[in-house]
Amino acid sequence: MRRETQNLLLLLIGIAVLRITFDGTYLRYVKPGLFPFLLVSGIGIVALGTAAIIGDLYRGSSRGSNHRHQHEHEHEHEHEHGHEHGHGRVQWLLLAPVATLLLVAPPALGAGAAVTSSAIRPPDTVVAQPELIAYPPLPDEPAPFLSISEVVNRATLDSTRSLDGREITVSGFVLRRMRGYGIDLGRVVITCCVADARYIRLHLSGIEEPLDEDTWLEVRGVVEPGSARRDRDSIPTLVVREYHRVERPDHSYERGR
Repeated sequence: MRRETQNLLLLLIGIAVLRITFDGTYLRYVKPGLFPFLLVSGIGIVALGTAAIIGDLYRGSSRGSNHRHQHEHEHEHEHEHGHEHGHGRVQWLLLAPVATLLLVAPPALGAGAAVTSSAIRPPDTVVAQPELIAYPPLPDEPAPFLSISEVVNRATLDSTRSLDGREITVSGFVLRRMRGYGIDLGRVVITCCVADARYIRLHLSGIEEPLDEDTWLEVRGVVEPGSARRDRDSIPTLVVREYHRVERPDHSYERGR
């Protein structure tokens, strides 16, 4: 790859990193805590690319006259022998993916990738009789908002059965049920970035309206007691009492451990 292409590629990568950092689209790929690291990295890459380009321009201007005479002599020699060497124009195609990222940011993961991604199972549920632990009580407010991850963990591992009879509120996107009919409510869980993304879900009971996959819902309901232990995938069933459509949140991923 020619030096000019390398420098321009470096500069475009830095600009792309800064763009997704400042407009918030980085949340589609990594957790929020990485913002300062992306900011510093983007600034550093842009600075390196800019310095390299300026340095090349300065060195090129000082050596321009000498190289001009040498290039003319080589060109005449190549012409006499009936051939020319290529200038590596195909290498500029390497800039296309980075330039595309500047114009079109890939969307956050949703229902579409669930069929090719692994599902999350709560800790210790791989054994026949998982060890139960006492979870802290739920907030006293009516229908407290919980993450789907916490609902699944409480439904399978909570010795205090804190979910029994309690209304809770959850949000997520519609997924087709892995086995049988009906729909699930799902979320993507990441530990660091989308490279380690997995899916977690709740079965929904009581919604008769046909809903498209990736429709975001806020759901209020009660977890059916013992439903997670009866399910082969340790997925609890939420009996829906109320639901409505919502917009996809800016940060649509749940945080994994």
